[in-house]
Amino acid sequence: LYLTKSECYLFIQEGEVTDTLKAHAAKYGITLLPYGQVVSFLKERTEKETVLFDGANTSYTLYRTLQEKGETIDGKNPTELMKAIKNEVELSHMEEVYLKDSAAVCSFIYWLKKNVGKREITEASAARYLDELRSRIDGYLDLSFHTISGYKENAAMMHYEAVPGNCKELKPEGMLLVDSGGQYVGGTTDVTRTIVLGPISDEIREHFTAVAVGMLSLSHARFLYGCTGRNLDILARKPMWNRNIDYKCGTGHGVGYILNVHEGPQGIRWRFTQGQPEVVIEAGMDLTNEPGIYIEGSHGIRTENVMVAKNGVKNGDGQFMYFDTLTYVPIDLDGIDTKYMEPCEIAWLNDYHAQVYQKIAPLLSEEEREWLKEATRPVE
Repeated sequence: LYLTKSECYLFIQEGEVTDTLKAHAAKYGITLLPYGQVVSFLKERTEKETVLFDGANTSYTLYRTLQEKGETIDGKNPTELMKAIKNEVELSHMEEVYLKDSAAVCSFIYWLKKNVGKREITEASAARYLDELRSRIDGYLDLSFHTISGYKENAAMMHYEAVPGNCKELKPEGMLLVDSGGQYVGGTTDVTRTIVLGPISDEIREHFTAVAVGMLSLSHARFLYGCTGRNLDILARKPMWNRNIDYKCGTGHGVGYILNVHEGPQGIRWRFTQGQPEVVIEAGMDLTNEPGIYIEGSHGIRTENVMVAKNGVKNGDGQFMYFDTLTYVPIDLDGIDTKYMEPCEIAWLNDYHAQVYQKIAPLLSEEEREWLKEATRPVE
């Protein structure tokens, strides 16, 4: 992307550009050019310019070309934060889209629990049914990524892909992990639920509960402005570390607005990674909250919601912040054992489920509402 006060040039792979896209871009003053022309484009610009560039993401060839044309300033790409911090209009659309998307996932879970063991359902056919439910939502454009549907030990592979004709058949036992999302006119979604299909071991139930507690704990964070994801990651990861278990990934990432489902620069992780920016969490940033446990050859569990950072109380100690939840899908109570939870954590779960029922029940059929009422019942 090359941006001036009056011009905008986007260099993109030529085969990806349709005439419709070119016309749409031109309507908003964006000129689309082949990616291979970026060096010649810079060399042909006759005026001397002062150019801001992101050194961490600019090739040496482009850097040298820019230097030859004028003064260069190495700095952060300002458009990243413009995308990452959603405005009020975007947030309003996202809230609406996430409710519809959550309702589709609820319908899927109801269908799955009702039919598993009574008809042939595979990892792939289950994913296909969820994809179909999403496609019926007003404003649907596409999936935000290929649906991950992993049964039993396959769920321990974080980015497992079920292949039709060569995947597991689901049975009324164990668990199915489903990570999915959609692209809509009103935003991009990402949600994971691990669904209990039948009997599970006490160890798996403990792991399931620990993951739920981690997700709920981060959801209820109160923190001072200036925190990055590294300051908050331990809230989600602590229940796993207490059991000498870790998940080999970050806890959260940004989500685009009808863009990439993985969007920076914000993120939630504990480990310092060379080249990864540490970005202060700003009001309006959306982040996933997705702790998990992955035991090779046995099972995988992930519970994922999307949250938005908001400004809270401001006082003499500074600007406090909190998270608002966008995702409203029940956490499977068939996997919860409250003996592994503190009273406040049980209250968090019950409060979340009360909100799920209040917001999603009106969007479901009568049968689905009855199921959701049971799926969100208070626990002790």
